[in-house]
Amino acid sequence: MATLPKPEKPLKILTIDGGGLQGISTLLILDKLLDAIARNNNVPDRKPRPCDVFDVIAGIGPGGWLALLLGRFQMDVSSALAEWYNLIDCITPRSKTEELRMRLLHHSYFDPDRLVEQIDQMADFYDAGKNMFFTPPSGTRCKHVFVSALQTDSKGAHLGYHLFRTYPCPAGSKVKPGPEDPHKYKISHAFGVTGAAKYFTPPWKETSGKKGKKKFLDIQFPSPHNITELALDEMWGLYGTDVEVSVVVNIGPGIPNAADCKSIARRFSWGRTDIAAKQTTLPSNLPPVAGETAARGVRSRNRDLAGEPFKDGHPDSRPVRFDSEIPAKAGHSERQKPLARHTTFGSERNVAIEDKLRRDENEIEDHIREKLRNIYGETKPPYYRLAPDKSAPGTALNDTNSPRQSFDSTTKYLRNSNVVIDMEEVGQLIPIEISVPGG
Repeated sequence: MATLPKPEKPLKILTIDGGGLQGISTLLILDKLLDAIARNNNVPDRKPRPCDVFDVIAGIGPGGWLALLLGRFQMDVSSALAEWYNLIDCITPRSKTEELRMRLLHHSYFDPDRLVEQIDQMADFYDAGKNMFFTPPSGTRCKHVFVSALQTDSKGAHLGYHLFRTYPCPAGSKVKPGPEDPHKYKISHAFGVTGAAKYFTPPWKETSGKKGKKKFLDIQFPSPHNITELALDEMWGLYGTDVEVSVVVNIGPGIPNAADCKSIARRFSWGRTDIAAKQTTLPSNLPPVAGETAARGVRSRNRDLAGEPFKDGHPDSRPVRFDSEIPAKAGHSERQKPLARHTTFGSERNVAIEDKLRRDENEIEDHIREKLRNIYGETKPPYYRLAPDKSAPGTALNDTNSPRQSFDSTTKYLRNSNVVIDMEEVGQLIPIEISVPGG
Protein backbone atom coordinates (compact mmCIF):
# COMPACT_ATOMS: atom_id res chain seq x y z
CA MET A 1 0.00 0.00 0.00
CA ALA A 2 1.47 3.34 -1.07
CA THR A 3 1.74 5.94 1.70
CA LEU A 4 3.07 9.46 2.13
CA PRO A 5 6.19 10.25 4.19
CA LYS A 6 5.31 10.53 7.85
CA PRO A 7 4.66 14.10 9.08
CA GLU A 8 7.32 15.54 11.35
CA LYS A 9 4.85 16.24 14.16
CA PRO A 10 1.86 14.28 15.52
CA LEU A 11 -1.39 15.02 13.72
CA LYS A 12 -4.08 17.17 15.30
CA ILE A 13 -7.48 16.41 13.80
CA LEU A 14 -10.66 18.53 13.82
CA THR A 15 -13.93 17.09 12.50
CA ILE A 16 -17.23 18.97 12.15
CA ASP A 17 -20.71 17.43 12.19
CA GLY A 18 -23.69 18.44 10.08
CA GLY A 19 -27.16 18.33 11.63
CA GLY A 20 -29.29 20.49 9.37
CA LEU A 21 -28.52 24.10 8.43
CA GLN A 22 -26.76 24.84 11.70
CA GLY A 23 -23.42 26.57 11.93
CA ILE A 24 -23.78 29.17 14.68
CA SER A 25 -23.55 26.72 17.60
CA THR A 26 -20.60 24.88 16.06
CA LEU A 27 -18.64 28.10 15.48
CA LEU A 28 -19.36 29.37 19.00
CA ILE A 29 -18.01 26.13 20.48
CA LEU A 30 -14.95 26.24 18.24
CA ASP A 31 -14.32 29.88 19.17
CA LYS A 32 -14.34 28.98 22.86
CA LEU A 33 -11.93 26.12 22.17
CA LEU A 34 -9.53 28.47 20.38
CA ASP A 35 -9.73 30.80 23.39
CA ALA A 36 -8.60 27.90 25.58
CA ILE A 37 -5.73 27.11 23.20
CA ALA A 38 -4.56 30.72 23.21
CA ARG A 39 -4.90 31.01 26.99
CA ASN A 40 -2.93 27.82 27.63
CA ASN A 41 -0.19 29.13 25.36
CA ASN A 42 -0.08 32.41 27.29
CA VAL A 43 -1.21 34.43 24.26
CA PRO A 44 -4.84 35.23 25.15
CA ASP A 45 -4.87 38.22 22.80
CA ARG A 46 -3.61 36.21 19.81
CA LYS A 47 -6.34 33.70 19.11
CA PRO A 48 -5.25 31.38 16.27
CA ARG A 49 -7.29 30.33 13.28
CA PRO A 50 -8.27 26.65 13.14
CA CYS A 51 -5.93 26.16 10.17
CA ASP A 52 -3.05 27.40 12.34
CA VAL A 53 -3.39 24.62 14.92
CA PHE A 54 -5.02 21.61 13.21
CA ASP A 55 -3.38 19.45 10.54
CA VAL A 56 -6.69 17.99 9.36
CA ILE A 57 -10.09 19.71 9.11
CA ALA A 58 -12.95 17.56 7.82
CA GLY A 59 -16.73 17.83 7.77
CA ILE A 60 -19.97 16.56 6.32
CA GLY A 61 -23.12 18.40 5.27
CA PRO A 62 -23.17 21.99 6.53
CA GLY A 63 -20.34 20.87 8.80
CA GLY A 64 -18.44 20.31 5.55
CA TRP A 65 -19.25 23.87 4.53
CA LEU A 66 -17.63 25.07 7.75
CA ALA A 67 -14.62 22.80 7.19
CA LEU A 68 -14.08 24.42 3.78
CA LEU A 69 -14.50 27.95 5.13
CA LEU A 70 -12.04 27.28 7.94
CA GLY A 71 -9.62 25.00 6.08
CA ARG A 72 -9.76 25.72 2.36
CA PHE A 73 -10.51 29.46 2.70
CA GLN A 74 -8.46 29.58 5.93
CA MET A 75 -10.87 31.88 7.74
CA ASP A 76 -10.92 32.72 11.40
CA VAL A 77 -14.12 31.98 13.30
CA SER A 78 -15.49 35.52 13.05
CA SER A 79 -15.09 35.56 9.26
CA ALA A 80 -16.62 32.10 8.96
CA LEU A 81 -19.63 33.19 11.03
CA ALA A 82 -20.15 36.24 8.81
CA GLU A 83 -19.93 34.09 5.67
CA TRP A 84 -22.32 31.58 7.22
CA TYR A 85 -24.97 34.31 7.51
CA ASN A 86 -24.28 35.43 3.95
CA LEU A 87 -24.47 31.88 2.65
CA ILE A 88 -27.73 30.96 4.37
CA ASP A 89 -29.27 34.28 3.37
CA CYS A 90 -28.34 33.57 -0.24
CA ILE A 91 -29.84 30.08 -0.43
CA THR A 92 -32.99 30.77 1.61
CA PRO A 93 -36.06 30.96 -0.66
CA ARG A 94 -36.64 34.59 -1.59
CA SER A 95 -40.40 34.40 -1.76
CA LYS A 96 -43.35 32.20 -0.88
CA THR A 97 -43.64 31.38 -4.56
CA GLU A 98 -40.08 30.11 -4.75
CA GLU A 99 -40.49 28.13 -1.55
CA LEU A 100 -43.67 26.54 -2.90
CA ARG A 101 -41.95 25.72 -6.20
CA MET A 102 -39.06 23.98 -4.39
CA ARG A 103 -41.48 22.01 -2.24
CA LEU A 104 -43.70 20.97 -5.14
CA LEU A 105 -41.04 20.14 -7.72
CA HIS A 106 -38.08 19.06 -5.59
CA HIS A 107 -39.47 18.44 -2.08
CA SER A 108 -36.58 20.43 -0.66
CA TYR A 109 -35.70 23.74 0.98
CA PHE A 110 -33.19 25.40 -1.34
CA ASP A 111 -31.79 25.34 -4.85
CA PRO A 112 -28.16 24.06 -4.89
CA ASP A 113 -27.47 26.04 -8.08
CA ARG A 114 -27.67 29.23 -6.05
CA LEU A 115 -25.28 27.73 -3.49
CA VAL A 116 -22.75 26.96 -6.25
CA GLU A 117 -23.03 30.48 -7.62
CA GLN A 118 -22.50 32.01 -4.17
CA ILE A 119 -19.38 29.93 -3.49
CA ASP A 120 -17.88 30.74 -6.90
CA GLN A 121 -18.33 34.44 -6.09
CA MET A 122 -16.79 33.91 -2.66
CA ALA A 123 -13.76 32.21 -4.22
CA ASP A 124 -13.29 35.21 -6.52
CA PHE A 125 -13.69 37.67 -3.64
CA TYR A 126 -11.04 35.93 -1.52
CA ASP A 127 -8.83 35.20 -4.54
CA ALA A 128 -8.74 31.58 -3.38
CA GLY A 129 -8.96 29.92 -6.78
CA LYS A 130 -11.95 27.91 -7.96
CA ASN A 131 -10.58 24.37 -7.44
CA MET A 132 -10.27 22.33 -4.27
CA PHE A 133 -6.57 21.50 -4.68
CA PHE A 134 -4.27 24.19 -3.32
CA THR A 135 -0.89 24.70 -1.68
CA PRO A 136 -1.28 26.10 1.84
CA PRO A 137 0.77 29.23 2.53
CA SER A 138 4.04 28.79 4.38
CA GLY A 139 3.46 28.63 8.10
CA THR A 140 -0.10 27.29 7.86
CA ARG A 141 -0.37 24.00 9.67
CA CYS A 142 -3.46 22.55 8.00
CA LYS A 143 -2.53 20.47 4.95
CA HIS A 144 -5.58 18.21 4.72
CA VAL A 145 -9.12 19.47 4.24
CA PHE A 146 -11.92 17.27 2.96
CA VAL A 147 -15.70 16.94 2.95
CA SER A 148 -17.71 13.76 2.63
CA ALA A 149 -20.90 12.77 0.82
CA LEU A 150 -22.97 9.61 0.46
CA GLN A 151 -23.48 8.05 -2.95
CA THR A 152 -26.89 6.47 -3.57
CA ASP A 153 -28.21 4.16 -6.25
CA SER A 154 -31.39 4.55 -8.27
CA LYS A 155 -33.42 2.96 -5.47
CA GLY A 156 -32.06 5.28 -2.79
CA ALA A 157 -29.76 2.74 -1.14
CA HIS A 158 -26.44 4.13 0.04
CA LEU A 159 -23.34 2.88 -1.75
CA GLY A 160 -20.78 4.40 0.57
CA TYR A 161 -18.91 7.60 1.37
CA HIS A 162 -16.89 9.61 -1.13
CA LEU A 163 -14.33 12.21 -0.06
CA PHE A 164 -13.69 15.52 -1.82
CA ARG A 165 -10.20 16.69 -0.94
CA THR A 166 -7.91 19.70 -1.18
CA TYR A 167 -4.84 17.45 -1.66
CA PRO A 168 -3.76 14.54 -3.87
CA CYS A 169 -3.54 10.94 -2.67
CA PRO A 170 -0.65 8.67 -3.67
CA ALA A 171 -1.51 6.01 -6.21
CA GLY A 172 -2.41 2.75 -4.50
CA SER A 173 -3.26 4.31 -1.13
CA LYS A 174 -6.15 2.69 0.74
CA VAL A 175 -8.57 5.61 0.90
CA LYS A 176 -12.20 6.34 0.08
CA PRO A 177 -13.01 7.20 -3.54
CA GLY A 178 -13.30 10.78 -4.70
CA PRO A 179 -14.21 12.67 -7.88
CA GLU A 180 -13.02 11.42 -11.24
CA ASP A 181 -10.76 14.43 -11.84
CA PRO A 182 -9.86 15.60 -8.30
CA HIS A 183 -7.26 18.23 -9.19
CA LYS A 184 -9.90 20.11 -11.22
CA TYR A 185 -12.77 19.65 -8.80
CA LYS A 186 -14.41 22.96 -7.90
CA ILE A 187 -14.85 24.23 -4.35
CA SER A 188 -18.44 25.19 -5.13
CA HIS A 189 -19.23 21.62 -6.21
CA ALA A 190 -17.75 20.31 -2.97
CA PHE A 191 -20.23 22.55 -1.12
CA GLY A 192 -23.03 21.17 -3.27
CA VAL A 193 -22.23 17.49 -2.95
CA THR A 194 -21.62 17.41 0.80
CA GLY A 195 -24.72 19.51 1.46
CA ALA A 196 -27.07 17.27 -0.54
CA ALA A 197 -29.61 15.87 1.92
CA LYS A 198 -33.27 14.94 1.94
CA TYR A 199 -35.64 17.79 2.79
CA PHE A 200 -32.86 20.30 2.08
CA THR A 201 -31.78 19.79 -1.55
CA PRO A 202 -32.49 17.60 -4.56
CA PRO A 203 -29.95 14.82 -5.21
CA TRP A 204 -26.54 16.05 -6.37
CA LYS A 205 -25.34 14.41 -9.58
CA GLU A 206 -21.73 13.99 -10.63
CA THR A 207 -20.84 13.14 -14.23
CA SER A 208 -18.23 10.42 -14.59
CA GLY A 209 -16.78 9.64 -18.00
CA LYS A 210 -16.42 5.97 -17.10
CA LYS A 211 -19.56 5.23 -15.13
CA GLY A 212 -22.06 7.85 -16.24
CA LYS A 213 -23.70 9.91 -13.54
CA LYS A 214 -23.28 9.32 -9.82
CA LYS A 215 -25.98 10.51 -7.45
CA PHE A 216 -25.32 11.79 -3.95
CA LEU A 217 -27.99 12.35 -1.31
CA ASP A 218 -27.99 11.90 2.44
CA ILE A 219 -31.34 10.32 3.27
CA GLN A 220 -30.29 9.69 6.89
CA PHE A 221 -31.24 13.06 8.37
CA PRO A 222 -31.29 13.51 11.35
CA SER A 223 -29.15 10.46 12.13
CA PRO A 224 -25.47 11.28 12.78
CA HIS A 225 -22.52 10.49 10.54
CA ASN A 226 -19.12 9.42 11.80
CA ILE A 227 -16.97 12.03 10.10
CA THR A 228 -14.27 11.39 12.73
CA GLU A 229 -13.99 7.74 11.72
CA LEU A 230 -13.63 8.82 8.09
CA ALA A 231 -10.88 11.27 9.03
CA LEU A 232 -8.92 8.66 10.96
CA ASP A 233 -9.19 6.10 8.15
CA GLU A 234 -8.10 8.76 5.68
CA MET A 235 -4.94 9.60 7.64
CA TRP A 236 -4.12 5.92 8.18
CA GLY A 237 -4.66 5.33 4.48
CA LEU A 238 -2.34 8.21 3.56
CA TYR A 239 0.40 7.70 6.16
CA GLY A 240 0.00 4.17 7.53
CA THR A 241 -1.27 3.15 10.93
CA ASP A 242 1.99 4.03 12.66
CA VAL A 243 1.44 7.77 12.07
CA GLU A 244 1.33 9.71 15.34
CA VAL A 245 -1.93 11.42 16.32
CA SER A 246 -1.83 13.69 19.37
CA VAL A 247 -5.49 14.76 19.65
CA VAL A 248 -8.81 14.28 17.87
CA VAL A 249 -11.60 16.84 18.35
CA ASN A 250 -15.16 16.54 17.04
CA ILE A 251 -17.49 19.57 17.16
CA GLY A 252 -21.14 19.87 16.22
CA PRO A 253 -24.47 21.51 17.00
CA GLY A 254 -26.02 18.39 18.53
CA ILE A 255 -28.72 16.05 17.25
CA PRO A 256 -31.58 18.07 15.73
CA ASN A 257 -34.55 18.53 18.02
CA ALA A 258 -37.20 15.83 17.43
CA ALA A 259 -39.97 18.40 16.98
CA ASP A 260 -37.89 20.17 14.32
CA CYS A 261 -37.31 16.91 12.48
CA LYS A 262 -41.01 16.09 12.48
CA SER A 263 -41.88 19.57 11.21
CA ILE A 264 -39.27 19.46 8.45
CA ALA A 265 -40.33 15.99 7.31
CA ARG A 266 -43.98 16.97 7.08
CA ARG A 267 -43.20 20.23 5.34
CA PHE A 268 -40.93 18.91 2.62
CA SER A 269 -42.48 15.51 2.05
CA TRP A 270 -45.74 17.27 1.19
CA GLY A 271 -47.02 16.34 -2.25
CA ARG A 272 -44.75 13.35 -2.80
CA THR A 273 -46.37 10.28 -4.33
CA ASP A 274 -43.54 7.94 -5.25
CA ILE A 275 -42.63 5.05 -2.95
CA ALA A 276 -39.08 6.29 -2.33
CA ALA A 277 -40.45 9.67 -1.29
CA LYS A 278 -42.86 8.08 1.15
CA GLN A 279 -40.03 6.08 2.67
CA THR A 280 -37.97 9.21 3.26
CA THR A 281 -40.75 10.75 5.34
CA LEU A 282 -40.06 8.15 7.98
CA PRO A 283 -37.70 8.73 10.90
CA SER A 284 -34.08 8.19 9.92
CA ASN A 285 -33.45 5.30 12.31
CA LEU A 286 -33.42 7.57 15.32
CA PRO A 287 -32.12 5.26 18.05
CA PRO A 288 -34.21 4.47 21.11
CA VAL A 289 -33.06 5.54 24.55
CA ALA A 290 -30.96 3.05 26.46
CA GLY A 291 -32.84 -0.09 27.35
CA GLU A 292 -35.92 0.85 25.33
CA THR A 293 -35.35 -1.72 22.62
CA ALA A 294 -35.40 -4.63 25.06
CA ALA A 295 -38.57 -3.32 26.68
CA ARG A 296 -40.34 -3.00 23.35
CA GLY A 297 -39.55 -6.49 22.14
CA VAL A 298 -39.84 -7.48 18.50
CA ARG A 299 -42.48 -5.56 16.58
CA SER A 300 -44.76 -7.15 14.07
CA ARG A 301 -43.80 -6.46 10.46
CA ASN A 302 -47.32 -5.11 10.01
CA ARG A 303 -46.94 -2.38 12.62
CA ASP A 304 -45.32 1.03 12.48
CA LEU A 305 -42.94 2.61 15.00
CA ALA A 306 -45.77 3.54 17.33
CA GLY A 307 -47.06 -0.03 17.41
CA GLU A 308 -50.09 0.85 15.29
CA PRO A 309 -51.08 -1.24 12.25
CA PHE A 310 -50.04 0.10 8.87
CA LYS A 311 -52.82 1.57 6.80
CA ASP A 312 -54.04 -1.14 4.44
CA GLY A 313 -51.29 -3.36 5.88
CA HIS A 314 -48.68 -1.67 3.66
CA PRO A 315 -45.51 -0.16 5.14
CA ASP A 316 -45.39 2.71 2.62
CA SER A 317 -48.69 4.13 3.84
CA ARG A 318 -47.64 4.69 7.45
CA PRO A 319 -47.68 8.25 8.82
CA VAL A 320 -44.65 10.37 9.65
CA ARG A 321 -43.42 9.70 13.18
CA PHE A 322 -40.33 10.62 15.13
CA ASP A 323 -39.08 9.30 18.43
CA SER A 324 -39.73 11.80 21.20
CA GLU A 325 -36.40 11.06 22.85
CA ILE A 326 -32.80 11.59 21.81
CA PRO A 327 -30.15 9.36 23.40
CA ALA A 328 -28.04 10.67 26.23
CA LYS A 329 -24.68 12.25 25.51
CA ALA A 330 -22.33 9.76 24.00
CA GLY A 331 -18.79 8.89 24.80
CA HIS A 332 -18.83 8.51 28.58
CA SER A 333 -18.84 4.73 28.67
CA GLU A 334 -16.74 2.17 26.85
CA ARG A 335 -18.06 -1.08 25.43
CA GLN A 336 -17.14 -4.04 27.61
CA LYS A 337 -16.82 -6.34 24.62
CA PRO A 338 -14.15 -5.13 22.18
CA LEU A 339 -14.94 -5.00 18.49
CA ALA A 340 -13.26 -7.46 16.18
CA ARG A 341 -10.07 -5.96 14.85
CA HIS A 342 -9.94 -5.29 11.14
CA THR A 343 -6.76 -6.19 9.32
CA THR A 344 -6.38 -2.64 8.03
CA PHE A 345 -7.58 0.24 10.16
CA GLY A 346 -8.93 -1.28 13.33
CA SER A 347 -12.58 -1.00 12.33
CA GLU A 348 -15.25 -3.63 12.80
CA ARG A 349 -15.15 -6.39 10.19
CA ASN A 350 -17.70 -6.70 7.38
CA VAL A 351 -20.05 -3.98 8.58
CA ALA A 352 -22.27 -2.81 5.73
CA ILE A 353 -22.72 0.89 5.05
CA GLU A 354 -26.42 0.75 5.93
CA ASP A 355 -25.57 -0.76 9.33
CA LYS A 356 -22.99 1.93 9.96
CA LEU A 357 -25.54 4.61 9.16
CA ARG A 358 -27.91 3.21 11.79
CA ARG A 359 -25.48 3.76 14.65
CA ASP A 360 -26.41 6.29 17.31
CA GLU A 361 -23.97 8.70 18.94
CA ASN A 362 -23.06 6.25 21.72
CA GLU A 363 -22.13 3.53 19.23
CA ILE A 364 -20.16 5.99 17.10
CA GLU A 365 -18.20 7.22 20.11
CA ASP A 366 -17.46 3.66 21.21
CA HIS A 367 -16.30 2.65 17.73
CA ILE A 368 -13.92 5.61 17.50
CA ARG A 369 -12.31 4.83 20.82
CA GLU A 370 -12.11 1.13 19.99
CA LYS A 371 -10.44 1.86 16.66
CA LEU A 372 -7.91 4.14 18.37
CA ARG A 373 -7.20 1.41 20.93
CA ASN A 374 -6.80 -1.24 18.23
CA ILE A 375 -4.24 0.90 16.40
CA TYR A 376 -2.38 2.57 19.28
CA GLY A 377 -3.01 0.29 22.25
CA GLU A 378 -3.13 1.89 25.66
CA THR A 379 -1.25 4.94 24.33
CA LYS A 380 -4.24 5.87 22.16
CA PRO A 381 -4.56 9.63 21.55
CA PRO A 382 -7.31 11.47 23.42
CA TYR A 383 -10.61 12.00 21.63
CA TYR A 384 -13.00 14.80 22.55
CA ARG A 385 -16.54 15.37 21.38
CA LEU A 386 -17.67 18.94 21.98
CA ALA A 387 -21.36 19.09 21.12
CA PRO A 388 -24.61 19.47 23.07
CA ASP A 389 -26.95 16.51 23.25
CA LYS A 390 -29.60 18.30 21.20
CA SER A 391 -29.62 21.41 19.08
CA ALA A 392 -31.82 24.32 20.06
CA PRO A 393 -35.48 24.08 19.04
CA GLY A 394 -36.30 25.88 15.82
CA THR A 395 -32.76 25.84 14.43
CA ALA A 396 -32.40 22.66 12.35
CA LEU A 397 -33.87 24.08 9.13
CA ASN A 398 -32.17 27.48 9.33
CA ASP A 399 -30.44 28.67 12.48
CA THR A 400 -29.98 32.23 11.18
CA ASN A 401 -33.73 32.61 11.65
CA SER A 402 -33.27 31.77 15.34
CA PRO A 403 -29.81 33.05 16.32
CA ARG A 404 -30.84 33.86 19.89
CA GLN A 405 -31.93 30.27 20.52
CA SER A 406 -28.62 28.98 19.17
CA PHE A 407 -26.62 31.47 21.20
CA ASP A 408 -28.47 30.88 24.46
CA SER A 409 -28.43 27.09 24.26
CA THR A 410 -24.76 26.99 23.25
CA THR A 411 -23.78 29.39 26.03
CA LYS A 412 -25.56 27.14 28.52
CA TYR A 413 -23.75 24.12 27.12
CA LEU A 414 -20.36 25.85 27.35
CA ARG A 415 -20.93 26.57 31.06
CA ASN A 416 -21.12 22.85 31.82
CA SER A 417 -18.19 21.92 34.07
CA ASN A 418 -17.29 18.83 32.03
CA VAL A 419 -17.15 20.93 28.86
CA VAL A 420 -14.91 23.50 30.56
CA ILE A 421 -12.54 20.72 31.66
CA ASP A 422 -12.45 19.21 28.16
CA MET A 423 -11.73 22.61 26.63
CA GLU A 424 -8.82 23.18 29.01
CA GLU A 425 -7.38 19.72 28.32
CA VAL A 426 -7.48 20.30 24.57
CA GLY A 427 -5.92 23.72 25.08
CA GLN A 428 -3.01 22.10 26.90
CA LEU A 429 -2.54 19.49 24.16
CA ILE A 430 -2.26 21.99 21.29
CA PRO A 431 0.75 24.31 21.37
CA ILE A 432 0.76 27.40 19.17
CA GLU A 433 4.00 26.84 17.29
CA ILE A 434 3.72 29.54 14.65
CA SER A 435 3.26 33.27 14.59
CA VAL A 436 -0.42 34.18 14.43
CA PRO A 437 -1.98 37.57 13.63
CA GLY A 438 -2.63 39.82 16.58
CA GLY A 439 -6.15 40.78 17.64
